[in-house]
Amino acid sequence: MPKGNDTYLTDLDVRIWLRDNDPNANFLLEDFEFSPEEIRTAMTLTADYWNDQPPYIRNYDYDKFPYRSQLLMGTAANLLFMAAHRYRRNSLQYSAGGTSINDQEKYQQYDAAGARLWEEYKHWVIINKRALNAESGWANI
Repeated sequence: MPKGNDTYLTDLDVRIWLRDNDPNANFLLEDFEFSPEEIRTAMTLTADYWNDQPPYIRNYDYDKFPYRSQLLMGTAANLLFMAAHRYRRNSLQYSAGGTSINDQEKYQQYDAAGARLWEEYKHWVIINKRALNAESGWANI
């Protein structure tokens, strides 16, 4: 990420939006929920989706993606999907002292929240790619 330039999305921006900026507030984890590598991967996947959709114009790396709020939305969606996979993989109901516990049974909520954000992002990509393509076509006349 560029230093001293607040135009681009930072790990802290993502953490604040997802309420993952204070390990002490994550009572069960007592750590951050997402690693810096996961945040970077989620950003990359979001920019890649933009780049992979036709028309193939104005491709960006995550650290140069000019649509900050949309990068945040797509990044958050990808992080929620990653967490859902982790919770799904680790889901196991167990009993202790007559009490049933399944503290990893969160994947459905994470999948649903991620899906809402991802659908918004995909819709935005389609509309904006079309607009940029039309603008580009009319500008050449």
